[in-house]
Amino acid sequence: MPIHSLIENTLHIISKISYSRQGYLLQLNDHGYEVLNIWGGRDTDFTKLNDLIFKLFKAGGFDTEKFSELPSVPEFLKERFAASFFIKDLIFFSERNLFIYILLFSDYPDEFKEETKNRILPVLSILSHQLKIFIEQRPDFNQNRTENKYDSQQDNKTLDEWENKFKLLVNTSPDLIFILDSSGKFILTNDAVKSYLDYQPDELKGKYFLDFINVKDSPSINLSLNKVLSDKKPLKFNASLITKYGQSFPFEISCNTIFSNNKILGLLAVGRDLSDKQRYETELQKLKPKLTEVNRLLKIERARTSPQKSVVEELNRLKYDFISGISHEFRTTLASIIGFSETIVSDPDLAESMKEEFMKVIMSEGKRLAKLINYFLDASDQDKELVIINKTNFGLQRLIQDAINANSELASYKNIKINFEHPEEEVFIEADKDSLSQVVTALINNAVRFTDELGRVKIIVNNFVREVEIIISDTGIGIPEVDQPYIFQRFFKVSRGVSDIPSTGVGLVFVKQIIDLHKGLITVQSEAGSGTTFLVKLPKRSKIEKNEVNFE
Repeated sequence: MPIHSLIENTLHIISKISYSRQGYLLQLNDHGYEVLNIWGGRDTDFTKLNDLIFKLFKAGGFDTEKFSELPSVPEFLKERFAASFFIKDLIFFSERNLFIYILLFSDYPDEFKEETKNRILPVLSILSHQLKIFIEQRPDFNQNRTENKYDSQQDNKTLDEWENKFKLLVNTSPDLIFILDSSGKFILTNDAVKSYLDYQPDELKGKYFLDFINVKDSPSINLSLNKVLSDKKPLKFNASLITKYGQSFPFEISCNTIFSNNKILGLLAVGRDLSDKQRYETELQKLKPKLTEVNRLLKIERARTSPQKSVVEELNRLKYDFISGISHEFRTTLASIIGFSETIVSDPDLAESMKEEFMKVIMSEGKRLAKLINYFLDASDQDKELVIINKTNFGLQRLIQDAINANSELASYKNIKINFEHPEEEVFIEADKDSLSQVVTALINNAVRFTDELGRVKIIVNNFVREVEIIISDTGIGIPEVDQPYIFQRFFKVSRGVSDIPSTGVGLVFVKQIIDLHKGLITVQSEAGSGTTFLVKLPKRSKIEKNEVNFE
């Protein structure tokens, strides 16, 4: 039976066991491509795909395992109505740079997985042998061999000259240096191969370079070598060579083509030992945690050398904030007193009822100022730690309304609307009315001060069986999350990002201490830029064990 008939029978078997609706054999060389055999279609159906394969071939080769992942391949498969695709190189003639590939197309998704490949690979091996015989029997193949015989003799003579010159130089180099012919076989290596790979130079002569590469790296190394041959430019790549005793040795290989009369004879390569570099990198990775630990310890030691400086700076900051806070509290109260007093003095025609109302405000603010002074003196006096409070029974709504009235002028100036929601019936609690009034006034004042114009402040009173709940919420600038755990600490100043709004922790420290004294609870929920909500819970009947509050 003629060899081409055997090939057709083998292809028929492959199409059956792989469930391939279409397939063909493709021959590639430097001059172009040719479809040798096809079934299930015409040559022109695959022109677009063949052009892509030839372009990749000329660019330095391609990995058949990853070919189907190229962006244009799935699009082509859709055009051919194929669900899966397979490509495999069958034969390679190095002296002609001639490849033959088989391409298969199936209607079944995921058809060419490992199970199918294992079925067809033995048959592909038979097909490869048949094709080798078929190609070598072709008249044009033998004719070209005869024509190239003289050229081959000349090439060998040139390589021999290279070998003699090469030996004079390379044996003095500590790097691995070798020459490969155009088929990828060793022609010559320097003596460094003995120390690196445990081979004698003559042992490698005539053997394929790829046989000494890790199997998993062979496809990528083969692509790199083909790229050097096609581009005719130097190239560097990393490769692990296998020693005589099966160990892996890492190299950085730099290779370039050898020319004679504009014809490529082979490759000259230099392998630089990377084992020391990899060992140093491994050691460096081990040292990184230790270096991190040393840097952390150094930071701790540096912090220890300047604790006094940090304490002094913090005390100076607290002193400044404390004085700034006191000044603000005094200035706010004095502004009201002076403003109403000037109005009375400057306007002799002011109605008596209005004068009487203004005098009440002046008296109220004067008393508030006196209380503030007493609170600050008590808080700063080291020898006087306790402040006496008095319990009474009073209506909570009326107290809150008075606090709203005290802040109404500032709210009106900023066009801020204050809403007050409360039960219809008065809620009575037993507590210190004066200190609780200061608490509510301070919280409302903060809400108004730190809310922009046209904002809103909302106050809600919820009456429960044993306790009362006061919610004071605003749409102001908010409190940063990092500052919220510290706002009730003495002298702490919130980092609000604005400097024109006075702010001090003194008021909130006082608020927290008074609420704690009443066995109550105060919490805050806030988000920078979205407002703040203070929640105060107080028992209706006071359980104060001692009528005193500790400011220390």
